[in-house]
Amino acid sequence: MTPSLPVPTDNIYKFSALFGLALVVSGIFAFTTVYTSSLEKKIKYTEAMIGLEARTTRTKLEDDTLAFNRRLVEVTQSNEMAANYALGGLIALGLVLSFYGALRWHQVIQPRDDEIARLQKEKLEAEIAKLQTEADRSVSQQPPPPSATRRSNKKP
Repeated sequence: MTPSLPVPTDNIYKFSALFGLALVVSGIFAFTTVYTSSLEKKIKYTEAMIGLEARTTRTKLEDDTLAFNRRLVEVTQSNEMAANYALGGLIALGLVLSFYGALRWHQVIQPRDDEIARLQKEKLEAEIAKLQTEADRSVSQQPPPPSATRRSNKKP
């Protein structure tokens, strides 16, 4: 399977910056997924608890079900908090990687690439000037074409 987008492997800093951004985006997506899933579960358990709490007399099974649903809500909240901490760490790691990679790329790689581009431009300009000089010399050293001198010597 070939990837649709090429991975920037030309330097480690660019890879680090883009990988960090991918971690941030993935972390945000996972955070919203965990939040939505936890909210749905808490609503489901709370609805079951409301129906059981509304009764004045409950059986042992209903009391156990009510206690179980309360515990499920607590576990869901605990799991959500643990996931939030883990995803917060993932997002923080992504931000650090992205910032570090972008900063190092800007400080180390980009000036070198700019210098290479400047030198290549100067080299091309020098080559163009040399070719232009050679072309001007060859034009000035050529005698006039023979057909032009014959016409000027002929009498009308």
